[in-house]
Formats: sequence, C-alpha cells, structure tokens
Amino acid sequence: MSLPRTRNRALASALAGCAALLLGAFASPAGALSVRLESTGSGLRIGLVGQAPARCLPAVARVTVDGDDVGVMLHAPATGCARGTIAYALHVDPSMSGTPLSAGRTYRVSVFSDATDLPGLVAFRVLDTSASSAGAPQPENGFWWSEAALETGPASRSTGISLEAQGDQLAVSLFGFGDDGSPVWYFGSARRKGRIAVVPLLELRNGDPLFSPTGSRPSAIEGLRLELDFLSPSRARAWLVRSDDRRDIAVRALALSRSSFSNADGAEWSGRWILVGDDEATLRQFEFGAPTRRDAGALHYVAADGASLDCRSAPLASAPDFCTLSLGASAVADFDQVGLDRLDGRDGNGARVQLLRVRR
Repeated sequence: MSLPRTRNRALASALAGCAALLLGAFASPAGALSVRLESTGSGLRIGLVGQAPARCLPAVARVTVDGDDVGVMLHAPATGCARGTIAYALHVDPSMSGTPLSAGRTYRVSVFSDATDLPGLVAFRVLDTSASSAGAPQPENGFWWSEAALETGPASRSTGISLEAQGDQLAVSLFGFGDDGSPVWYFGSARRKGRIAVVPLLELRNGDPLFSPTGSRPSAIEGLRLELDFLSPSRARAWLVRSDDRRDIAVRALALSRSSFSNADGAEWSGRWILVGDDEATLRQFEFGAPTRRDAGALHYVAADGASLDCRSAPLASAPDFCTLSLGASAVADFDQVGLDRLDGRDGNGARVQLLRVRR
C-alpha cells in the first residue's frame, strides 16, 4: 500500500532535518581546543589552536611520549587576565622530549591544562602519521562489538556499533545505555582518512513512534564523538569522547571487533575463497572445510587440494589477527589484515594479495 503524499513529504522533511543536524555536528564546539598533525622540514609536530583570556595565553610546559601516547601539559597565568578572549596557536615538537613522532603510526594525544578555570584534560585526539592511505585497512560493514584487550581490559557487554562504509565515507550507529540504565542511540558520519576516522555523534531523542502517522523532526543532543583506529577489516581501537562547549572532559577506550553471528568455534573462515593479486596468474580458488584447533589461539583449515590456512589470535582477542596460506610445506601468502569476508596481505615476493570470500 502506498503512503499518502503528505506522509511522504513529512518523512522527507524529517530526514532533511536529521541531515542538517548531522552536518552541524561536524563543527568543533565554540572555544574547544583543536589538535592537528603538522609536517615540517625536520619532522612531525602537533599543532594546537584555541582561545584563551587576553594576557593569559597558555604555553607548553611539558611534553611526554610513552609508546603511542603523547601527553601535553599547558600552563597559563593564574592572574592578570583581561576580559574577552583571543585566538592562539601553539606548535608542540615531541622531539624536544627526546622521542620524535615516527611516520606510519597512530598516536593518542591528550592535552592537559593547569589553568584555574580548566584544570585537567582539555583535548583528546587520535593522529595518524602515515604519509598516504595506501595499504590502510578497509573496514567491513556490519555489527562491531566490544571485546577484551590488553589496553582496554574486559569487554563492555552492553556497547557496540553498526558500521556502513561506502568508499572512504563511514556512517556509524553507537548503541549502549545511559547513566540511568536506559538505552541510548547515537548516530554520526565522517570521512575515513587512512587508518583513522573522527565521527561526531548525535543522540537522537523525541522521535516518532514506529506506528506514528506523522513525520516530525527528532531532537538531537551533541557532546560525544567516536575516534576510530582500524587495525584490520574487522578489528579497531576506539575512543568515546565526551565534550562540553569548551573542552573534552572524559575519554573511554574500547576494543571493537566484527564477529560472526554463528559463534561456531572458528567456522567463520570455512567455505569458498579466491586468492587475488596484481598478477592474474595468482587467481586461485580454495574450499576450506571445518577447522581444527591446534591450541587456544590457533586455527587450522585444510582444502581438498592440499592448501591450508592457519590463523592465530592475539592474547584476549576474540578473532584471529594473522593468517598464513600454504600449499604443502610452502607458504603462499601472509595476511596481517583479517576480516570475516576479506584477508589482505602479501605473497612471498612482497606483492599485495587478497583472499576474498565467495558467497554462494
């Protein structure tokens, strides 16, 4: 049965309203500190752009680099400030701490302030120092769930995302529970840049009931964003950031993975696959049967032609993060980007290859 034209127009108006709200979320909150990566002739540095009271502009007091974590402490005068605010820009060179930023890595930058009106954390951002997006993981579409990891601890049993990737554009729905235990739903979209994506999120409220005859525009509340670092087509590190109109005030780290609904013991990679490379001669089909488990972190799949696929999981990970395709005793390819439907890696000559699932 077709809907009345008035109903269609109402729905279109509601969708347009949601789109306008989402576009508005791309702007940083007024007064918030912007963190960005800057390239200089001598290396990489971090740029900070913000606003502060006149005659009380902050300065960089200390920089620390611990693995992939960069901490920046800002110091500002406690007295003598003038009314009004002015813009400022700071350039932070981590090499001054003895550890320069390295190319091809992802860093988590936390900026703190000792200002009396803004003590503690003021900004958080994930930065990718890769020179290009070549070789970056291509995230798979579907449901991604929180999993246990060494960095983030136990899995959050009530948090997950639904992800849709179309080229470099991502649409993300995040679902969980609020402080009072009520279910909440957030939505946002952003463009993926290499391995990372910064997704501003809107909490949608006061929408129409499922059987409502109208198409009114829901209300939206800003204040959260999701920062993603894709490790493979099916695994990512994520940081949920809560902000107000002046600063980032809280950060929650999560490990996310896309997993099979079946929950069968390693059966996700059984079935028909095709090996694809730059050379057409590498095109080859495999039919992997049910796996055998060699130990707690290793799965072994065998095809009828003698080919085998061996996959191993990192500690605490719910899915493998490295697989090797072999013919007899000879390794054909290693895959360090493992998804449910696609494995990316290199063959013995270093050429890029993909193992793609064939749907029947």
